[in-house]
Amino acid sequence: MPTEQKRKSPSALFRYLSERWPGAFDAKEPKPLKIGIREDIRSLDSELPDEDLSRALRAYTRRDKYLAQLRAGATRVDLDGVAAGEVTEADAATARAWLQARFGMADAAQSPQSEKPAELAKSDPTQDTKAKLSPGQPKGFIVETKRRRLPSRRFGP
Repeated sequence: MPTEQKRKSPSALFRYLSERWPGAFDAKEPKPLKIGIREDIRSLDSELPDEDLSRALRAYTRRDKYLAQLRAGATRVDLDGVAAGEVTEADAATARAWLQARFGMADAAQSPQSEKPAELAKSDPTQDTKAKLSPGQPKGFIVETKRRRLPSRRFGP
């Protein structure tokens, strides 16, 4: 990849990496990458600037699909797509934290969107509410609002 003055977009950088190493970089089915893959790429490709390589790897590894694949015990791959280690529990927890922060959900498997609409229609909302509320819990919710301060209007000098 020849060096140009303007910055390459992350998608252009990703296309370059996926053409060069299709076993490691796949947009539709991302696989957890080997720890230290940046140094492997650097040793094989001196044309790609360090800044572009860092941006490309950062964009790829922060994608939702990639983070979802980081489950404890999952196999990591090297540039050829060959197994090169496993995802640790700490790495999986970090990926879950990124997804939780991004989507504000406790777990993808426990989200209401994962339930089938037919199952939701069958459940009785009054029974669900009574079962969830205990005597010590409030029976409503509080919405806090802030008043917008208007700029003062001065008329005259």
